Amino acid sequence: MIAGLGNPGPEYDETRHNVGFMALDAIAHSFKVRRFNHNRLAHWAAVDLALCDGPESIRVVLVKPQTFMNNSGIAIASMMKERNILLENLIVIHDEMDLPVGTVRVSFDATAAGHHGVQSIVDNCGGKGFVRVRLGIEKSRSKDGVIDFVLSRFSRSEWPTIIDVIAKSPTVVRTIVCDGLMAAQEMFNRRAASN
Repeated sequence: MIAGLGNPGPEYDETRHNVGFMALDAIAHSFKVRRFNHNRLAHWAAVDLALCDGPESIRVVLVKPQTFMNNSGIAIASMMKERNILLENLIVIHDEMDLPVGTVRVSFDATAAGHHGVQSIVDNCGGKGFVRVRLGIEKSRSKDGVIDFVLSRFSRSEWPTIIDVIAKSPTVVRTIVCDGLMAAQEMFNRRAASN
């Protein structure tokens, strides 16, 4: 299961907090997913793909929680139970204020570090033993303005970098699924560190 985090509604489109939704849309496009199904908790799609080099296909479930960011885990837990998906087979894509815009970091079994959407998944899905793809959105300059900052849109100068990182999202996911966590960390975390 690949879950992109964000807030539902057009007023949140293309905001920093919704970079997970943007990445999931790019992944859906790459996987040739034409439309999402809807239930009261999530927009989701299931597709069988020959994702890796072998001929056998893998069932991939894409999820965009519609519960608002801080309750993401409620929707994801429900979908995992319905689809019988183990926590270790969950990949969560979300915004990360502690990373510069455009940076990608792949981690596993890491603390939520103050991200309420991730904490909701930890609380509702049985722990932190899942893969996270953290997409940098930069840190707010003001302590008081964190909420306003994550709900703001990227600047014109940041857009090319964001578009580039969103376009890489399908490759990040394929690398994790096909080559493993360490290969993905080697490829993407090191590149981020050397920028």
